[in-house]
Amino acid sequence: MAHTQAPDTAAAAQSGDLPTAPPRARIPSEWLPALTVLAATVLLLAGMKIINPAFGSMNQLAAILVTAIFLVVASFGQGLVMLLGGIDLSLGVIIGIAGMMTARLTAGNDSALATALPLVLLACAAMGLINGIGVAIAGMPPFIVTLSSGIAFFGVALGASAGSSQQAVAPGLQRFMSGNWLGVPWPVLFIVGFALAAWLFQNRSASGRKLYAIGSSPMAARIVGLPVAALTIATYVVSGLCAGVTGILLAGYSSSATLDMGNALLMPTIAAVVIGGARVTGGSGIYLGTLAGALFLSTLSTVITAMSLSQGLRNIVQGGVILIALLLQSGRLRLRKN
Repeated sequence: MAHTQAPDTAAAAQSGDLPTAPPRARIPSEWLPALTVLAATVLLLAGMKIINPAFGSMNQLAAILVTAIFLVVASFGQGLVMLLGGIDLSLGVIIGIAGMMTARLTAGNDSALATALPLVLLACAAMGLINGIGVAIAGMPPFIVTLSSGIAFFGVALGASAGSSQQAVAPGLQRFMSGNWLGVPWPVLFIVGFALAAWLFQNRSASGRKLYAIGSSPMAARIVGLPVAALTIATYVVSGLCAGVTGILLAGYSSSATLDMGNALLMPTIAAVVIGGARVTGGSGIYLGTLAGALFLSTLSTVITAMSLSQGLRNIVQGGVILIALLLQSGRLRLRKN
């Protein structure tokens, strides 16, 4: 039996005024890598829980977040530099110098923190300033500038400190890294506040939008009047400051400092930015992706430690993660072009 169309519907069909369904809410494309990495982190924890039922207690999850604080802070500075299409290879050295300075200047005395911490951050900002001038004013490639400056910074610090810290870190920093407020570790609260501030700056501020414009096309940014050189220098200064904060926190966590303590964080900062969806050529990526990458790598490091894998296998896994992220990123770019 044939169905007849209602008169009003038929008339609407003839006039082309059929009601349309409301558009479906879509997840912004730049959020997809971050959400994917967060999902991978959850799956990683779930898989480890299946392999080892004793894994995954609240204390272990809190420990993962506490150790993630170093990568969360350092990768923000690295991410801003990579947003411009650059890279900061001196970051690990600056972290080590910040830790050494913190130990030397505080010498186990909380009363020295008020003067020591500003001096440490000022020194790290100065090292970032040197990198920024080399890139923006001298016009040298970021890879060469930061690699050579890192070697120079390390040499100066090695000569000044004889390679080891002889004083204990101020107890206040140690209490901060091991203490809690209402059962929540202080480092976790710090991560929440820092991540919010970083997200607001990178993705919600006028300065953040200018960095995206410079990373997408420096020439176009100059044409519209953006202070490309000044913003580039400022970005490297921020990277130096982030490395300084990381070094201070790392010294408090380990209760001591060595010049090479930040070297292990260099590659993970780059990996966190890349697997979070940012392009190494600059101009794309959101801080939520960098944060997700930092949390994933911190979780991965904890899992590797729990499985008692060697340092060599740890490096292979981290390198493989970066390579896979780059391949997936390349695939996404080709799909967008097609």
